[in-house]
Amino acid sequence: MDQPTLPGVSGREPYVVVAGFGLPGRLLVEFLVREHIEYRVIELNAQVCERAAAGGVRIISGSATDPQVLHQAEIERASLIALMVPNDEVVLASIVHVRRANSTAHIIARCSFTSTGLEALRRGASQSIVAEQVIARELHEITAEFFRDRGR
Repeated sequence: MDQPTLPGVSGREPYVVVAGFGLPGRLLVEFLVREHIEYRVIELNAQVCERAAAGGVRIISGSATDPQVLHQAEIERASLIALMVPNDEVVLASIVHVRRANSTAHIIARCSFTSTGLEALRRGASQSIVAEQVIARELHEITAEFFRDRGR
């Protein structure tokens, strides 16, 4: 079976590191499993790690800001790194450590604010997903639909 290729990593089998196993991380892992893409999850909450590991998730307990945990997750060979931790400071600190270990990986950073998203890009993230921008777009759509439904 052919493995999909990821941006900037042609010739290598894809390997993804997901930091954070909340809803965004879980949905990403479900996709990776369906697509038969090798992955590893880093999660700070030890209880979440125990439950996820019992369900077959490839997960490591620790912080994405810890270079030893990143090494254990094999960050050096990752083609894609999704920093989905719900803490902007942790995401920003993680970007620096990830870039030191892997200069070519595509890094997606979850951020709460536009300013943090811009800082994530400045520190080396390839892309940022900014919660306040997602909310603003959704609010616009909901409001437009509300007025369309009322004939306005």
